[in-house]
Amino acid sequence: MTSTLMTTAIAVVGTLLGSGLTALVTARIERRKNEALERQQIRQEAAQDRAALRELRVEHRRWRRDRRQAAYQGLMDAAHEAQGAVWQLAQLTLEPYDQHRYDKRRGAAIDAVRATRQAATTVELEGPTDVAQAGAEYAEAIDRHIHPPIQYLMELSRGPLTDEQKDRYRSSATETGLLVEDMRRCFVPLARAALDELVDEADQGTQAAA
Repeated sequence: MTSTLMTTAIAVVGTLLGSGLTALVTARIERRKNEALERQQIRQEAAQDRAALRELRVEHRRWRRDRRQAAYQGLMDAAHEAQGAVWQLAQLTLEPYDQHRYDKRRGAAIDAVRATRQAATTVELEGPTDVAQAGAEYAEAIDRHIHPPIQYLMELSRGPLTDEQKDRYRSSATETGLLVEDMRRCFVPLARAALDELVDEADQGTQAAA
């Protein structure tokens, strides 16, 4: 009887120990699986964060490129309008002096030059530095281009001009006109290079994200 009870007790204890060890091993395995899953999830979340950051940088470059392109185009459009307004003003040098037409065209030309200055300021804000400098010089050339016809017409308002005055006007008008073209030729390739650089960076970012 005693032997039977001891055998039964040993069997029960063995069963309990076996169950306990099995539960312990199972719990350890589950814990390791959960830890592995957590590490995998952390890695996945980190990879997703990096991909999102790269995409954000790509979008920012595209946004920056669009802003710069708009600023550069705005300056070129404003400069073109200003050149047209100055040309209209200069046409009065070929006609008898008329104060009303002079005031009207002079006002339009001054407004157009001022708009070019404002457009150059926008380019300065968008950068980069070399393009901003070229844009400022482009606007400055436009500003200088308006002075010869204004000076000529002011002198003409006081009476007939001498050949020397006419020659001086033609020389200065030609000089400032050439300066405008030189500054435009300086500005355009720098602006194009700045835009292309942002496109290349965006493309590289897209490839890295892929």
